Amino acid sequence: MSAALKSYVPRPLPSRRQTATARATLRPRSAALPVESQPRVWPPVILPTAPGLESPVVRVLSQLHLVSSALAVSLVALTLLSYGASVYVSRQLSQASQQLNRLQRSEQQLTTANEVLKNHLAQQVESDATGFQPPQPDSVIFLKPSAQTAAVVLPSQVSNRVMGRFALPQVDVPLGY
Repeated sequence: MSAALKSYVPRPLPSRRQTATARATLRPRSAALPVESQPRVWPPVILPTAPGLESPVVRVLSQLHLVSSALAVSLVALTLLSYGASVYVSRQLSQASQQLNRLQRSEQQLTTANEVLKNHLAQQVESDATGFQPPQPDSVIFLKPSAQTAAVVLPSQVSNRVMGRFALPQVDVPLGY
């Protein structure tokens, strides 16, 4: 049971690069501390440079690389922007076409209802119960409208009950009697 409570701290293995002389030089300096707890500091590595690195051709190529990178980023941004605009336009077009379809259906329903009402009115006028008579060509009189339009006077023969159901619009044409 006591073996399970002991903590295990892994120790790094020495690298293969480290030579025997380097190990010998590290041990005497840190006699008080163990080798594993001391941080290793490596000297900076100086990379060799090519002899023609500062030539004008290299500068032009590096500027060309910078410009082409900026151009690529701007083209990607422009592509994303145009894709977003096309999606937005197609969505708006879809909504507009749905609204147009709804309005066309509504127009068809209103036209149908209007024609049904006209048919109903024509059937009621043809029946004898309302008292309407078909117009006779010899009894029609055409009048010119006066400067002031007079209100349309309803004949007393038509009951208010019948006219209440069917309100006729006022028409701005010459009246015929």
